[in-house]
Amino acid sequence: MANPDHLNVIERKLIDNLRTGTYLTSSGTATAWSSGNVKVFGNFPDTEHAQYPCIIVQHVANGMETQFIGHQMGEDEVGEIYGIGFDIYVAVDQDSAFSVTTAEGTATYKGRRLHNYLMLNAANVIMDTDFTTGTNTQVLERHFAGFNRIEFDPTTEIFYATCSMIVTFKNIRPV
Repeated sequence: MANPDHLNVIERKLIDNLRTGTYLTSSGTATAWSSGNVKVFGNFPDTEHAQYPCIIVQHVANGMETQFIGHQMGEDEVGEIYGIGFDIYVAVDQDSAFSVTTAEGTATYKGRRLHNYLMLNAANVIMDTDFTTGTNTQVLERHFAGFNRIEFDPTTEIFYATCSMIVTFKNIRPV
């Protein structure tokens, strides 16, 4: 039997959850945006295919986190703790806008306000993504470095920010 495709499972779950904007709250599940309000790309789009507001998920690294002596992870299994790294970009152009419902009512967010809203809620989605449901992937930890390089490019009139995330999981193989 082949190994589960952990790298693609984790990347797909992350992208799917960012597309729907779904995260957990103390009273259940919340949705920060409707599917389609925010375009989510699995890599950088060509300039002519870029749509805003958008989130770009870039797989930037993977490799062994911890290798066990003799690779033994059980009586009849070998493996290691493996990790996958992502850089995640949030970008909003000057024309982007959508309605956000809050306790005070509904407001149209655009520009910097929309960018801030997307950064906060993208972080919520990233931290609440359940990578294990319906898969054989055993995620052990996730490390979210937070958004940095939060900038506005006056030439393109685009607000953008970058964050990094590492997910570690068990990569187990039968002996």
